[in-house]
Amino acid sequence: MRCLATSIVSALALIALAPLAHAQQSGPIRLAPDPVPAKATPEASQPEVLPTERPRGVLIRGLDAVAEDAVGTLTIADGSLGDEMWDGSSRATAIRLLEELPVAAPSGAARRLTRRLLLSIATPPSGAAKQSSLLAARVAGLVAIGAPDDAIRLANAANSRRVSDDVARPVVAAHFLRGDIAGGCAVLARYESGYTERFWQKALIVCQIAGGKGAEASFSLDLLREEHVDADRAFESIAYTLAEGSPVTESELAIPGAADILNFALLTAAEVELPDWILDSEDAAILRAALASSRVAPERKLARAHAALRAGRIDPAEMVAIYETLEADDVALAAALLDPDSVERDTWLAYLYLAARNQKVAIARSEALWEAWTLSAAAEAEDIVMAATARLLGDIPATADFDWFAAAATRASLLAGEDALALDWYQLVVRQAGAVTDMDRATTEMWPEMRIIGRNLAATPIADRDLVGEVTAEAKPAPAPATSIAPTPMVTVMPLPAQAAVPWSPTRLSRWIDLTESNPGMADVGTALYLLQVLGDQVNERQWARAAITNPTPAPQADTGRLHSVAALAGLERASAAGRLAETALYAVIVLGQAGDNPHPGVIGSVVRGLQRVGLDADAQAVARAALVARER
Repeated sequence: MRCLATSIVSALALIALAPLAHAQQSGPIRLAPDPVPAKATPEASQPEVLPTERPRGVLIRGLDAVAEDAVGTLTIADGSLGDEMWDGSSRATAIRLLEELPVAAPSGAARRLTRRLLLSIATPPSGAAKQSSLLAARVAGLVAIGAPDDAIRLANAANSRRVSDDVARPVVAAHFLRGDIAGGCAVLARYESGYTERFWQKALIVCQIAGGKGAEASFSLDLLREEHVDADRAFESIAYTLAEGSPVTESELAIPGAADILNFALLTAAEVELPDWILDSEDAAILRAALASSRVAPERKLARAHAALRAGRIDPAEMVAIYETLEADDVALAAALLDPDSVERDTWLAYLYLAARNQKVAIARSEALWEAWTLSAAAEAEDIVMAATARLLGDIPATADFDWFAAAATRASLLAGEDALALDWYQLVVRQAGAVTDMDRATTEMWPEMRIIGRNLAATPIADRDLVGEVTAEAKPAPAPATSIAPTPMVTVMPLPAQAAVPWSPTRLSRWIDLTESNPGMADVGTALYLLQVLGDQVNERQWARAAITNPTPAPQADTGRLHSVAALAGLERASAAGRLAETALYAVIVLGQAGDNPHPGVIGSVVRGLQRVGLDADAQAVARAALVARER
């Protein structure tokens, strides 16, 4: 066994080396004069402060509250939820739900749905616009899910000349999250509603420190301490040190503070290594900002990114972006792969991706991917490496020449959420299933997930031999068109009925249940049957009879997610029954966020049904797929 492992490592190292051969103040106080915009930090490669170019497809004339709330950056062609998505919803309800968006994004599917909703061009909901701004709530929502670039673009879509006061706070926060302290301070300097709130007072201190105005920052800190006795002591300690012109000490950084945007901005302005209490934040905005910051050592960043990926808090593409920042030539990659102990474990996992990426020829890349998956499986990190490397499969054709690793490629694509790739490779697995035992097992093992993502109609359904003789609702012959014209004596070719890419197969499902009974480590049968049935598949009584009705996990070890708000669940039911699309999507995301990293299947089912009711079928399938794949990791 040791010889085999050594040979695999040596082979991958050789593969890695192969390329070498080839204003106005309305508040009661003014803490200090307007700050001079600070010098941009290294992270702010493209500061987006009031750009002169308006986003495409957005034209605003005579800006008022209604027109401002209607703007967006996504059209139907770009993934918008539609101009009428707020139909039936009140402005008060919309803003209340937007303000309840979870700070910890529950999954990639939920985050993508939230982003599309917030960026959609749509007629705003009915109701008075005087009390609060829907645009401000949307911009703040984008900040909350860790999408600061989108937040700035949305604000600029409403007004490319200046940031209005009602949107200023989330825009300042967005710039700070990007590491663009200068951009945030430029918006702050034009804010005309007074620095009376704690956010504005602390943001002003950050800008004074970044602008080299230590005396003014000290004065502002004194006022802050007098007004707020419960102020963040970590912020005060670090800010006072910086205001005096002294370097921040390790002992000061070790004192945990609030993992919020203002502490992140202060530490960014200080140009210090971000402490663990920032990097370990569960807040989606802070987590993503920290992972994008140059103020975190690569080893620490990689370890946090891998943990976040497994928890569903970041997407594989975000993790790959971190990999791409690593500086490692082919010699360094080969050396690390030959001697994994010479580098940190998380760095080694990144090197497996880089070694495969550097292979430009399809056969060489497929071999490098296979070795990477094999090695990572031995290190119990196969899910991480598979999810990261799935994007590299796009340059490898899913043909018979590569059928030897088609099953693994399908699994990698599923873990990465690359559904189209997964379907391509699964077709190859199915075609080989009749001749290769391992392929037949793989076809069955992955069938529930593949059915979820392949249930939509497709021109070229997968030819599954288990479907022979089965009559399903999807495969009923198309009725002949009625006509009053006498038929001409010619041969008529009837069109084949449309089928799903992965058609419904009771036989395949029963075989999957057989497989789970002999392999306890696979997904819970009841969960899979429930999600398939919620999506509309006809699970029969015999199949349900084989699902355990007792909790398969002992109570002390059970992790079925946190309790969700009954009011939120009821709101989801009411909104979806009434066809209120945007409201349904918001309730769905809120419910998922409250349920935690491992939501109960019943919660997932409620969300899926709600999304289906309002026509968000693709999003419903994405939520179900993510839940099922997560349980099989």
